[in-house]
Amino acid sequence: MSEISDNDKQSWWQETFQIEMVDPETLQRKPILHIRRWKMIALTIGLILFISLVVYAFIAFTPARRLLPTKYSALDATEIIQLRSKVDEMETILGEQNLYITTLQGLISGRPIDSLQREDTLAVPSTNQTVEPVQKSEEEMELRETLEMEDRLRSLRQTIRLGGNRDANPGQATKIMAPVIGPVGKGYDPAVSHFGIDILAPKNTAVKSIADGLVLQSDWTVETGNSIMIIHDNGMISVYKHNSSLLKDKYEKVTQGEAVAIVGNTGTLTTGPHVHFELWIDGFPVDPAKYINFQ
Repeated sequence: MSEISDNDKQSWWQETFQIEMVDPETLQRKPILHIRRWKMIALTIGLILFISLVVYAFIAFTPARRLLPTKYSALDATEIIQLRSKVDEMETILGEQNLYITTLQGLISGRPIDSLQREDTLAVPSTNQTVEPVQKSEEEMELRETLEMEDRLRSLRQTIRLGGNRDANPGQATKIMAPVIGPVGKGYDPAVSHFGIDILAPKNTAVKSIADGLVLQSDWTVETGNSIMIIHDNGMISVYKHNSSLLKDKYEKVTQGEAVAIVGNTGTLTTGPHVHFELWIDGFPVDPAKYINFQ
């Protein structure tokens, strides 16, 4: 075998590649680019290094690195712990809100709070045993309703005695308006568990929200008929009972003066068209007539 001389090696590195353009009519060749072999190799290596550097920077300094199948870094583990803490905190807040809503439901439904909590517990179906439904007589149902009413009244009287007949902060009641205009029938009398006032008004009269707020409860009960409860600033709560119909659903936002119900005569605790209106401050009932002019 013949050995390659130094001149041959030098000529190999210095060999030139040329790109030409041929005129189709005259077949004349016109050179466009000519480059030596060593320059082409150097250019190729430089291009590969540049592309590798760009890909490395893209993966190292952008969120794209999370797409790679690798182990979690220390930063990722910290973020996961923070997210778990936020989820636990949100679950705690949600549980407190559910308890608060259950308490407010007890105010408007006319049932003690513990009975509502028992209903939530009994609502979970049992898979271990089958319980046959027991038919209750009318006497048993009336007795149960009477006992629950006495329990509710006893709890409310005890709460009022412990907390006192608390008056609202004047600053909380200066910007509220009357839900309807009309004469006041039965007034505020907590001694007989009448924690609001009865405003006499014709049927089909619009019942308006006393201030901006959020609807917490909008449903029907046997005793109070169509009732709606709204929470306002500073925890103030207004309740409107015995309506013929309700115009707002639960968790809807309302503005002051917006119609939320229609005057009616629904429920067993009513004898004529009127609105039973209650005002609660910090969980205690107050006399609405002290802060609102209904005439």
